[in-house]
Amino acid sequence: MSAPPAPPPTPSLKGRGKQLRGLTLLEVMVTLVIFLVMALAMFAMISQLVAGWGQSERRRVLYEKAAGVVNVIASDLRLALTHEAPGATEVKVRFIGDYNRNTSAQTVAFVRAFEYGPERAITFFAGDGAANPLMFSAGTDPDDPDKKPVPKLTKNTGNADRDTFDGRRVGDFKALGGMAAVGYFVQNETLYRAIRSPVPQSLNSIMNVAGAQVIATDVLYFAIDYWGQETTSWDEPKGKNLSGGPEKFWDSTRGIDAYPFNRFFLYRGPISLNDPEDDVFPEKVRFTVTIDSPMPRCIWTRLQDDIEEGTTTIMVEDTRGFPDGGDDSFIKIGDEWMQLKKRTQDTFVIAKRGVRGTKALGHKAGAVVRAGRTFTRVVHIPNFRSDFSSDDVYFARKGGSQKPKRLTQ
Repeated sequence: MSAPPAPPPTPSLKGRGKQLRGLTLLEVMVTLVIFLVMALAMFAMISQLVAGWGQSERRRVLYEKAAGVVNVIASDLRLALTHEAPGATEVKVRFIGDYNRNTSAQTVAFVRAFEYGPERAITFFAGDGAANPLMFSAGTDPDDPDKKPVPKLTKNTGNADRDTFDGRRVGDFKALGGMAAVGYFVQNETLYRAIRSPVPQSLNSIMNVAGAQVIATDVLYFAIDYWGQETTSWDEPKGKNLSGGPEKFWDSTRGIDAYPFNRFFLYRGPISLNDPEDDVFPEKVRFTVTIDSPMPRCIWTRLQDDIEEGTTTIMVEDTRGFPDGGDDSFIKIGDEWMQLKKRTQDTFVIAKRGVRGTKALGHKAGAVVRAGRTFTRVVHIPNFRSDFSSDDVYFARKGGSQKPKRLTQ
């Protein structure tokens, strides 16, 4: 019989001690430091991604907002009317662009057509100024066994159809054809669109907040330029030569005897007010709008110190997100626009104070600084009308009436 196998050797106490040894304090601290560095790096990366996503989201919302504003205005302008309908006995087609000398605020009001025009007899009543004596009511087809209701044209004896429309009720302007007066103006950084049908006698009567639609809020700047028959460039004229630039206001009637229209370059006086053969319309209209997101979800900062009217180096809390500077870079403090030359981390260097029709003003520390995003669109007016006729010939045809002296100051 063979002997039993020998038991395995017993590990020495020295080897067992090496297997059971824990981490030292230094090793634990090094491990914690490594994890802390990794966590901080991950936090910084996530914060950067979140900030980038937030900025992209703000930009997306802002651009969608701007696109809606620009498209609405451009759509109205493309349908602007420059001729009265055949057989019209009252002058309704006008194009009036006003300008406030004190605030540089601009408004525009004009008459537009509904698409497809007034060639259909029934839909012609959708804004031609005449009350609609017709209406659609529910009837039934006697040959239909299911007796389904069908539209039936009847005489309007009730209150189903109104004579005036402002676009704020369901069903307004649902018929195609006819005309409507449209106006745009800004009040308290809100852009409004007013629309009326039939066309009122005075386009200025529709320019009020109570009867207008809000197109956009946080509209920091709104400007309109008109390309007339003497315009050669959209750039503002410089030096002594003040001709060739765009017009800041427009009067298609050429007869409004009030400022600024009595300074219109084609002004002829009240005798031309209701003469549609003498009306003029711009070839192109350029509108510029600066839009921002609401506070505090927009790019903004605050002044660190008071500034005077002539200060050109402005200290602020932070300039991140603002334009870098140049001819098309602007910032707004209070009611004043400034052209930005360059920026550093906490400083704006101003090229020119009081631009965009504003005045250089003093501002207190803590005042909010904004910039917004600027969008520009040029729209061609269909069938625009210029006038190169002689004033002498015109007034001779009118019976020798004397032309009022055109004001230039």
